[in-house]
Amino acid sequence: MRSSPTPATSTTLASPTAERLPYQQDDALAAFEQGDWLAELELLQLANALQRTAISRGGYDGSSFDLMFGIADVLEADHGWSLEQTDSWLERMGLWEEEF
Repeated sequence: MRSSPTPATSTTLASPTAERLPYQQDDALAAFEQGDWLAELELLQLANALQRTAISRGGYDGSSFDLMFGIADVLEADHGWSLEQTDSWLERMGLWEEEF
């Protein structure tokens, strides 16, 4: 006599993957946000280094000046900075003090 298979119940049908899916989505979102924050931090550190170099040389050279505006554009477009926030940041970084 063969034993018949036990009928599947809802607990045996539930996939462990399906149960972890909400947590995986939360983890993926957290990792994405962390990556976004790290990218913003790297941009700000680059800008800080450019500012220190500009201070030591008496001002921004053309490529550093352009790069600072590029960083500001990325902060607006990809990191949600407002136009007012980037203008204020550029002023604090000394770009509006340049004389040409």
